Parts: sequence; C-alpha cells; structure tokens
Amino acid sequence: MTKSYRLIIVLTASAVLSGLLLSFLNIHTEPLIAAYQTTVLNNALSGVLLDSEKIEEKLIQDQQFYFGYDKTGKVSGVAFLAEGNGFQSKLRILVGMNAELNVITKIIVLEQKETPGLGTKIETDPGSKTNPEWFPNQFVDLNIPGLIKLVKNQKANKNAGEIMAITGATISSRAVTDIINTVISRNREILKENTELALTACPAVDAVEAENFDPELIPEGSEITKIGDKTFFLNKDNSGTLTGVAFLAKGAGFQSTIKLMVCMEPDFSAIKSVQVLDQNETADWGTRIINDSENSTDPCWFIKQFQGLSMKKEIEIVGNSPDKEAGKVQTISGATISTEAVIKILNESIKQNRDTYLKQKAN
Repeated sequence: MTKSYRLIIVLTASAVLSGLLLSFLNIHTEPLIAAYQTTVLNNALSGVLLDSEKIEEKLIQDQQFYFGYDKTGKVSGVAFLAEGNGFQSKLRILVGMNAELNVITKIIVLEQKETPGLGTKIETDPGSKTNPEWFPNQFVDLNIPGLIKLVKNQKANKNAGEIMAITGATISSRAVTDIINTVISRNREILKENTELALTACPAVDAVEAENFDPELIPEGSEITKIGDKTFFLNKDNSGTLTGVAFLAKGAGFQSTIKLMVCMEPDFSAIKSVQVLDQNETADWGTRIINDSENSTDPCWFIKQFQGLSMKKEIEIVGNSPDKEAGKVQTISGATISTEAVIKILNESIKQNRDTYLKQKAN
C-alpha cells in the first residue's frame, strides 16, 4: 500500500470518527440546550408580562403566542418572539405588548452576538454607568399605533413610537426595530380575527397626513379611497365584506396637535376603535389620554372607552358612569382640557367624514 493510500485511509477514518463524535455530542447536548432556552424564555415571559396572574402558550397560524391573563381571566398582555439577522449574528428578542397591540410593555434580548462594545449595546452598554440598559429600556411602555421609528442624533419621542439609535451601531439598532416591526405587523393581522382579544379590525396606519400618506403603511386587505378632499381607509374581511371605515382626524390639544386614527362601523353607527397617532401633551397629565400612569390595572382605559361607542348623537363627556350605548365617555381627572380636545376632534371629524362618505355611498 502506497503512502498516498494510507494517508487517504487515515483522513477518511478521522473524518468519519469526527462526524460520529459530533453526532453523539449533538444528540446528548441538544435536549440540554433546548431545556436551558425554555427556562430562559419562561423567566423572560414573567418580565415582559408583569401584570399577568397566569400565562398561556398558544399556537395560531404557525406563530407562537404567550397570553397573559389578569385576576378576572381577561387578557392583560401578549408576548411573542421576534427573530432575524443583526449586523453579524442572529437576534432573538422577546416582545411584550398590551392586549390591543399598540403599546410595547418591554423587550428582552435573549440571543445576540453582535460586535463587542458596539452592537452588543442593544442589550447592555458598559459605557453608560447610570443606565447600561438604556437602549432596550426605550421600548418600555413605547406607544406604537403604527410602527417603531428609528431616529439618530436627536431626542426620541416615545409617544410617537420613536427609538434613538446607538451611535456607531446603527445597523444593529435598525435590525432590532426592523425585526420587531415585521413580527408586530404580522401578528396584528393574525390576532385580529383569531383570538378573543377583540382587536381592532381597522387599518394600523402610521402617523401620516391624509393628503400625503405612504401606501406601504396600509396593511394587506385594506383599500384607499378619496372622496373630495377626504381620504378613507377601507378594511375588508377575506370574503371582501366591508368591516370598517377609517380616517385621520386632528386638532388642537392643550399644548400640541393631537392626531387620531378613527375607525367606524361601515354605516357610521358606532366607533370601532380610536388610535392616538401623535400628541405632545403635558407629561403625566395630558399624556394620560394614551397611557394613564394613575391607573396601574388598565392604563389604556380612556382610549378603550371608544371601542363600540354608539354614535347616534355626539359623544358626551361625563364625570363618572360612562355609557357606550348612550355615547358617554368618562373624563380624565386632572386632564380635562386634553380630554375635551379629543372629544371635540372626534365629534367634528366623525360628522364631516360621515356626511361625505355616506352621501357618496348613497349616490
């Protein structure tokens, strides 16, 4: 046997033995790795669904969801994994949101191997002694009626869904926001018709001007129609039946312009949902129209009042005892001006858009 043949035999044997060894190790370590990842995930779930008494896992349309329930058995939040490529590694992020999927409660980066000292700041920044987790902390109670926006070299507006990028690690920062935006958009569509959450059946349109909107922001299944100077976003179910008519509304608040997305029943008999797209009201006072820090059990109670609110007449503000059938909503104590501004914007815009839309439909 020549030296070449002996070398080939030795190399072949080494390759086979190495493969067998790796297979053996994989068989024995894979369950351990999976068990560890499950433990990490379970611990993280309690961190993003803080107000939940119990958490249930459900598979819907091949997507894994984790639903948090309060003491009354009502859904208090939902969590899911967001996975994708970062700058030089796979990113695996757990995202927690409120039941309406318009506020991120918290995110936890479960897996990343980005550039040390730069991309790794998406998880922890050793250069920030006072707040090393400043980047993921930006997502805590982040209002996102549409999608997350990444900004650079300027202060982020949390109420507008803005996140400040990491200096020197823009690609990793954008990867995080893009991955989360993608999974949120997909999950909104999945949950809209497949869970007991009663999520809005209206388009999740970002903060855009009606006369200068981006068609890419309109979810699949929605149509856009213009009647005169007004733009309507029509949402239809899989059979093509109209389920909601939405439009943008804006007006003066206490110290800012408040912009809303309003979705109505096709006959304008009731409001299906209201989303606050943009506002810059007084912190912890007027901002309670979207997130009431004084109400820990249901911080979105004010805006929730409009779901299913009858519009047989104009919306009426009451001090207590709201009544959806009578079109009455409760005011926010200490934020009366901002509350009245929202109601005024709604009453005026609904009347104007209802007259325009229904008149055109009748013709």
